[in-house]
Amino acid sequence: MIGGVMFLVLIIGIVMIFTSLLITKIRIWKPKRTFWFAAVYFSCGIMAFIYLLFVSGNVEKIASDKVLKEQMEETEQLEKDLKNRRFESLKEEHLKFTETFEAKEENIEIIRNETSYYLPVVISWTDSAENKIEASYYETPLYLNRVYISPYVKAPKIEWDDNKLYIIETETKITAKSMRLSMELLNSTEYESYNNPLNELIGKRILHLNVPKQFNIIDKDGWY
Repeated sequence: MIGGVMFLVLIIGIVMIFTSLLITKIRIWKPKRTFWFAAVYFSCGIMAFIYLLFVSGNVEKIASDKVLKEQMEETEQLEKDLKNRRFESLKEEHLKFTETFEAKEENIEIIRNETSYYLPVVISWTDSAENKIEASYYETPLYLNRVYISPYVKAPKIEWDDNKLYIIETETKITAKSMRLSMELLNSTEYESYNNPLNELIGKRILHLNVPKQFNIIDKDGWY
């Protein structure tokens, strides 16, 4: 990003210098004015470079189309695997935390707040005589508008009370200023529309429950 800014500043500077040299042929424009004009311009460019380098600490580069397409394909495949109860597709590298609770009654109800509606819960049943319920939260890399946003997304809180599993999430608001420097040759047959799926949210957040078969899970808002 910073290299692109410096390149743009350099190109504009060269154009302005040549323009200034041409203007010197006009009587009202003196060479001394050209020098000061160029000095002020480059000073502004240097200050902009210093600002981007030192002041703007949270700078994220947008992901390439190749990376986004790979992540989107992995997300789609994961969704298919979970619907087919292939839980081995949940990778250890995407595991954020695991909590264990002890159930005392046969029926276990999942309670969500309004924000946690979009967090799917998947359940795998085990042949275990124990009364322990294991809740594991997984999160694949998240991208929004081509920007990696996982560091800014808060994990949900999982609480257990009176044989009820509470999923509590806080709303996350991300404010960002974006700048994109690029040179593109547009082809009308390959025009990128505003509805490009690569610009949407890519990634998956999942709560996986490992439950002994002697218990029943009541999840009114569940997806799976």
